[in-house]
Amino acid sequence: MRKTVAMVFICIVVMVVGTSCNQEDETVTKTSTSSTITSVPTITGETMEYMEEYLKTYFGIDCAKEFTVDTFNEAMEKVSKEDVEPIQDLNGLSVIRYGVEAANYKELAMTYDDSKVEECLYFEGLDEPEENGAYIATALDAGLICNEEARQYIENKQVTKEMAVSLLMQVADANGLGQNYLGYSDDENIDAKLENAWNSFSIYDDEVLSSVGKKMVENKITTGYNLKNENYNANFLPELTLQYGHSDIKHAHQLVALLNSENIYAKVQLEPKVSIYEYLLEWGPIPESTKTYQVKKFSDDLYLVYALEYDLQLEFETKEDRNAFHSVIETYAKKYDENKDDMTGLIYGAWWQPLYSTTASTMNEEEYKEIKDYIITHDNYSIHTFCLLEDETKVEKNLKQALKEEIKKEENELQLESKTRYVNNAFYRYLQGDYQ
Repeated sequence: MRKTVAMVFICIVVMVVGTSCNQEDETVTKTSTSSTITSVPTITGETMEYMEEYLKTYFGIDCAKEFTVDTFNEAMEKVSKEDVEPIQDLNGLSVIRYGVEAANYKELAMTYDDSKVEECLYFEGLDEPEENGAYIATALDAGLICNEEARQYIENKQVTKEMAVSLLMQVADANGLGQNYLGYSDDENIDAKLENAWNSFSIYDDEVLSSVGKKMVENKITTGYNLKNENYNANFLPELTLQYGHSDIKHAHQLVALLNSENIYAKVQLEPKVSIYEYLLEWGPIPESTKTYQVKKFSDDLYLVYALEYDLQLEFETKEDRNAFHSVIETYAKKYDENKDDMTGLIYGAWWQPLYSTTASTMNEEEYKEIKDYIITHDNYSIHTFCLLEDETKVEKNLKQALKEEIKKEENELQLESKTRYVNNAFYRYLQGDYQ
C-alpha cells in the first residue's frame, strides 16, 4: 500500500535527522561512493516505465534509446517554456545546469553563494563539485533530483538514460506541462482538497463556443453538451485513467473513500465542466439562478440550462485496479429497480446511469462500449458531445456545417476533432434512450 511505504520513509528520515542532531562532536560523513543509477530514481514517485510512456504520450519523446546531445536538447525544449542555451555534452554538471534553467530556477540558483552551497551539500553528505555547485543545491532544494541522483551529477560522468528521463519529467512538472492533480485517493487531506477545489468553481462560458453550442441544440444535432476549461486538465496517462462525471461533490467524497475501502488507489483530479442542455417550459417556472445552476433565454423557443458539474479524473496504480472500478460502481453507486426506493447499499447520489469513460482501448468489451467524443476548441475552452457510432457520419457533417457558418461570421479560429472513448454500459444504454 502506497501510504504505508510513505510512512515508513518518513519514519526513517526522522530517525536519521534525530541521530544527526545528537552527534554534537561528530561530523557528517561525506559519501563519494560511485554507483550508477539504472533503476527508478526515488524523487519522481513513478516507475521508469511509467515516465518513459508519459514522455512519449504527451511530448513525443522517444526514450527507447540512450540520449545523444541532440536528442536530449530536443527533449528538454519540449518540456520547458524557457529559452535556454543548449548543452554541448551530456556530462552531469552540464546537464544539471541545463535542467535547473529549463525548470525556471536560474535566478534562484544565482542566489546561492559558496557558504549556502557548502551548507546544503554538507547536510546531504555530498562532496562539492568543481563547478555548478549552486545548480546542484538548487536542484536538491527544488525537488528536481534526489540525493542519489545528485551524487551522480557531481561525479560529472555522462548521465544515464534513467537520470535524463527523471529530470525531463521534473522539468515538465515545474513548467506546469505535466500532471495536474489534487493528490492520491488515500491522502489524509484529500477530502479538504476536493471540497476546496469544488468551492472554487463557478459557471463559466465562452462566447464563441456558446454560439456554436446554441446552433447545435437548435438544429437538433445534439440535445446537450459539456463545456470544459482545459486549464484544469489532469494530463494523466490514458491507459490507467477513467473519467467519472457527476454533479454533487458529496458523491465524490464518498466515491474516493469507497475506493480506499476496496484497496483501490488512484491519483485524483477534479475538473469542472458546465453541462448545457435545453430547458423545456413544460418543466415549470424557470428556477432562480445559483452559483451552480442557471437558465439562459436565447429566444422565445430556446432556453438553455447551464449546470456546474465535474469530471473526477482517476489515474489508477495498475490496469487491474482500473478494471476493478466497474464492478465497484455497479455494486455501490448504480440505482436499480430493487434499490431505487431506499437506496439500500448505495453511496450518496447514486445514478441510474453513472457516467465513466476512458480513451484506453484495452477495456473489457462486455463492460464498455465504443462511442465518439466530438470536441470543438476555442482558446482554452472546449465543447464535448458524445454520440453513438451509428450516428457518427451525420453528427460530424452537421457539426462541420455549424462550424463553417460560425467561422465565416466571426472569423474565429475553431477546431473540430473526434476521439474514441469507451463508456460504461449503463451510460451507453442512456445514449440509446434507455433510462437504466
